[in-house]
Amino acid sequence: MALNLQKSWLFLALMYLLVNYSTCSNHTLLAKRSNPGRFAPAVATWYGDRDGAGSGGACGWANDVKSAPFSAMIAAGNAKLFLKGKGCGTCYQVLCTREPYCSKNSITVTITDECPGACNNVPFHFDLSGTAFGAMSSPGQADKLRNLGVVNIQYRRVKCNYGRTKIAFKIDPMVNPYWFAMAVEFCDGDGGLDAVEIGLNGSKEFRSMENTWGAVWALNIDPSFRGPFSFRLTSRRNEAVLALNAVPHGFKPGKKSIDRGFLEIEKKDVLVIRSMRNLQQQEGGHRLHRKFRQRGNQ
Repeated sequence: MALNLQKSWLFLALMYLLVNYSTCSNHTLLAKRSNPGRFAPAVATWYGDRDGAGSGGACGWANDVKSAPFSAMIAAGNAKLFLKGKGCGTCYQVLCTREPYCSKNSITVTITDECPGACNNVPFHFDLSGTAFGAMSSPGQADKLRNLGVVNIQYRRVKCNYGRTKIAFKIDPMVNPYWFAMAVEFCDGDGGLDAVEIGLNGSKEFRSMENTWGAVWALNIDPSFRGPFSFRLTSRRNEAVLALNAVPHGFKPGKKSIDRGFLEIEKKDVLVIRSMRNLQQQEGGHRLHRKFRQRGNQ
């Protein structure tokens, strides 16, 4: 998917960085045992076109990475970032300091793809889109920075913030009366999901879905279930939120909205995520405003 070390000079450059990186290989910033907010060392490369958007392929988002809110600011992560798909949607600040090429200002990227193979020769490797890699540069230095091919960077996990963009459920084109699948996009806050449950026919009794690959979750269903479907999404930090009647009755396989290519939540009784602090929903005619609840307390 990402990273193809075909040129010998790039391979040698990478080997050089691996040697110099080894002294910092014990840093694990994002685990619960780490100190949040601190930058830690990593390696960055780039793939695709020089001003390209990369890919959402391994997460199931395809070309959505080209458009807002991703806007091509994405990365393919190695195993410790991709986490077998559970890392899809997580956000990181990254920066480089190599003079005169790097601005030393951080940019924010979202994990939307996987970087296998040589990317796992270091603990943390970000294979950035050409656009994101160039965004780390000083003015007028983008092409020169890309020509380096590989650089040492600093990174830290941050909350995702997609502004007014609502959470979306991208219906799999292979959905049929016996099998339902979707990719979840644009989760503010923690970003990554540890569990997804579905309430069939608008029911509030939820059934667990299987994370088949990337950000795609699936479930075998009875043909009588036609929607609407509700969802309970649980983050890797064990915070749960509800999306009520998110997929309407009569949905079609591969259905896309007019401009984005995914089903976007528009109803007032459906979750609108703007931060991982508050949940706003319309239920029984009464507006509720409450904090996310720990799943175990529900």
